[in-house]
Amino acid sequence: MNMNKWYMLPLLSIFLVSGCAINEEIYYWGEYEQLIHDAYINPGSADPATQIEKLNADIQKTEAMGKRVAPGIYAHLGFLYAIEGKDSQSKSAFKQEQALYPESTAFIEGMLNRAMQHKENQL
Repeated sequence: MNMNKWYMLPLLSIFLVSGCAINEEIYYWGEYEQLIHDAYINPGSADPATQIEKLNADIQKTEAMGKRVAPGIYAHLGFLYAIEGKDSQSKSAFKQEQALYPESTAFIEGMLNRAMQHKENQL
């Protein structure tokens, strides 16, 4: 029985050390989560221009901090630019999301296709 205690000591110390590890986030979310929350809970609480301004400020802050822009920020920015009728900026933001997160390719291509269809329907 005494031998079992000696085997448990290294395991216990590994658990203690790993439990105390620093959990540093690799992304900076800024106001993105709050903007998304407000968009669903209080529609119209922030107009697209205000959201664009806040997201661009968050992107600059993220770069200054040396972190990665969180997933979805450039996609949301592209969506907001599309609402504002700023097609080239919209496409650029969508492509930036796709470049940073290749797994979003199907989603981004779908967004770009819907934006083009919406534009054609307005003509």
